[in-house]
Amino acid sequence: MDITFATYNDFLTGYQTYEMDKCNKCKGLREILDDDVTVRIEKRTLHFSNLFVLYCKKCGDKFLPQYSKQMIDGIYKEMVKQGCFIGEYTPKNFQKKFEYCQTADYKYDHKDYYNIPGLSYDEEHSIEGFLTPVYFDRKALIYFISVPDYDVDIFSETYGHIGKKDPTGIYVYDWDVPFGFNSNGKLVFWLGDLNYMDEQSQAILKGFNLDSDHLIIDSEFYQAQMNCIFSNPIKEKQILMNKDGFISNVKNKYRIDLTHLDEECSAHAKNIKRPLVFTEQSVSGVINAFDKVLVEGFSIKQLRILYETLYPENERDAKYKDWQSIRLIKELLLKFCEDIEDTIDVETLISPLYILHDYRIYLDHLLSMDKQESTKEHIVTTLGVQSFDEQETIYLEEMDRLNKLFQYLVLLSK
Repeated sequence: MDITFATYNDFLTGYQTYEMDKCNKCKGLREILDDDVTVRIEKRTLHFSNLFVLYCKKCGDKFLPQYSKQMIDGIYKEMVKQGCFIGEYTPKNFQKKFEYCQTADYKYDHKDYYNIPGLSYDEEHSIEGFLTPVYFDRKALIYFISVPDYDVDIFSETYGHIGKKDPTGIYVYDWDVPFGFNSNGKLVFWLGDLNYMDEQSQAILKGFNLDSDHLIIDSEFYQAQMNCIFSNPIKEKQILMNKDGFISNVKNKYRIDLTHLDEECSAHAKNIKRPLVFTEQSVSGVINAFDKVLVEGFSIKQLRILYETLYPENERDAKYKDWQSIRLIKELLLKFCEDIEDTIDVETLISPLYILHDYRIYLDHLLSMDKQESTKEHIVTTLGVQSFDEQETIYLEEMDRLNKLFQYLVLLSK
């Protein structure tokens, strides 16, 4: 970054302008990054090999955050005092420590607190540094999920909370703090929130502590915490809500109730959460629950009645009474799409339900080696991934397609 100010007063004008998390030009989100920066003020040149700048992810424009401007101002005044006109500055390894989690002694970058917009303007907490981001490997949450004393809820794509249950039963939680995931997939907490945790919980997290990558603004966590922007529920929850929306539309429009074992489906739905790591073992519980809720969770009898309602007798397939839920849903989609001018590829749209069922059979049943290989190949080919070893890619693609399918079912059944 190369920036010139004709006079010191021009620099002061920029100094007094507080740069926010959104770009003034394009309204894109900015993030903090280390950059090579040259600043010219009147006849003096200051070069920084590493200085924090705010970088717009949309248009690429760069701006100086407040702490960087403060550093420039201090160094410029010192250059004037010493009569210097050219200065080269490299960052020192000094890391300021705030009065939080002193026993755990987490790694974090105090400059994040001063440079990321809004964090240091914290009137809620009297001790400086509360809103300092601290970064961890997301695998840290696996321990807390597996131990009954804790409650972990990832309620949107990159935002959640963790709480330790109150052993006395007087309160729900002994402590309860929010967390998020940044664009690099790192787990992020506020330093001050970590201070609420007991020392044992802090120590568990300590083993997963990572260096700051300074990325947090473009996350649901930051936007919700700092700008009160509500986050969307995770895709898994959106799918379940859209399934309920589809059933509700059919009930209101045709007086047909498609629910089946509703209480049992609700129990399984509560266990559907985004995996933190993606292996066959870690995704099997979600896949199993989804198959029960989305495939077995429809009344086949009522789906046939809806089929008969939509299709005149002369248009019905001779074997429709033998069909199960997925085939019936496919035929309903075909009928829903009849009046739509732009053709919808119903075969592709319905495919994630077939994949879901096959995936569950593969994960939960004893199959011959040949059957295992053919099932894996079918999943890989249908979802367009390179290898069955790419469990994260397979899982996310399957969720995307299921979400799209049930969005269509909601919209088309209105």
